[in-house]
Amino acid sequence: MKRLARVGLVFGVLALGGTLVGCADKENEAAKQHRIKASNHMAKKEYKEAAEAYALSLQADPKQEKVWEKKAFAHIELGEIDKASEAVLKILEFKTTPAEKAEIYRTLASIYMKGGTLDDAEKYFNESLKLEPKDEASLGWIAEIYAQRGGARSMAAPIVKADLEKSLNYYDQVIAINPNSANTYLNKRVVMGRLMEYERQQMEMAKSEAVENAKDPKVVEEANARAAEHLKTMEAYNSQFAEMTKKFSEAQKATKAQAANQK
Repeated sequence: MKRLARVGLVFGVLALGGTLVGCADKENEAAKQHRIKASNHMAKKEYKEAAEAYALSLQADPKQEKVWEKKAFAHIELGEIDKASEAVLKILEFKTTPAEKAEIYRTLASIYMKGGTLDDAEKYFNESLKLEPKDEASLGWIAEIYAQRGGARSMAAPIVKADLEKSLNYYDQVIAINPNSANTYLNKRVVMGRLMEYERQQMEMAKSEAVENAKDPKVVEEANARAAEHLKTMEAYNSQFAEMTKKFSEAQKATKAQAANQK
């Protein structure tokens, strides 16, 4: 699957609000001064100092949505995934619609995905799906998570059939929503390739068992039956693999045609 793009957190100069009176005025002034210092540090890529200054600004005025975004960004640059997550969860408090909240959960999931914490990434992608059940992006990334767990992204990784099958299920959900998703067909084909390899390995093991127990007809019969079943399953996956290749080509053509019509 395509690598995650940089998490969509805003980076820029914040617009300053109007002046309040009394204690609130002093509090906002403190927030403003720390925010300015933080922005200067960010411009110099001094992310540790920026995060600390943003924290002080938010201590003075926690109702600064964009500052929470900037603080999260600084922590991401520092590789402080949990602190970035805490900041993004604060942004969630400012959101009111399901679509807005789903986007925040996707951002959280993306942060953990980037950090390689797949369990947390899956958790937040699922939170997004609770709000938007047909969220193609979340479904696709959960499919990718199970593909990774199943060993689809490394030929040296052990193959976990159950995870690969779950991955296929999620890819099928994406295809049901968007039949022209070329990348989904491509990713699904990779998973099928690993499932074919799994069936081949199991078939060879069964054949070896039959040879090693040549003097025991019952064991030989049972082992050969398993070998035949694995061969049958492997051939079925091979057929689906070819179908995915065809669907991938068709989806690419459809996407190009759609782009041409929009010109």
